[in-house]
Amino acid sequence: MTASFDLVENGLGQLALKRPGEEDVADIRIKRAFPWSGRNENISIRTNEGKELLLIDRLDQLESNLRNRITRWLDRHSFIPRITRINQVDVRFGFQQWDVETDRGPARFRVQEREDIRFLSDGRFAVKDADGNVYELKSLDQLDGPSRRAIEALL
Repeated sequence: MTASFDLVENGLGQLALKRPGEEDVADIRIKRAFPWSGRNENISIRTNEGKELLLIDRLDQLESNLRNRITRWLDRHSFIPRITRINQVDVRFGFQQWDVETDRGPARFRVQEREDIRFLSDGRFAVKDADGNVYELKSLDQLDGPSRRAIEALL
């Protein structure tokens, strides 16, 4: 597929949307409509005020340089840390206090309710902390033994 648009990054790391015959739109945002289940589908390009300008059905239909630029931008600007190891989950005080290692460094957070740990269809979990931050947790069979034992009782 030949894209009828391009994204150009300036020195501040902001992207501009360029389309033939239209005025450039500076400082755009890129969002995944379904960040958990469809990471490479339904990618929305929006103004910095949130108005959708363009919807990309599938990233794999784009030319590789443009696809890589979009993927790199999403990776830099999407904050969904991936839990790589669970050091401890303390449940003594009526909530869960998690001590974990993530792909973005160590983290400690509190999970209020069991419902804040959501099973995803591919075996992963979405874990929402008391502040509303969301973490991605690998499927149980991909975790090391101590990490798996630390959370098996919670699931």
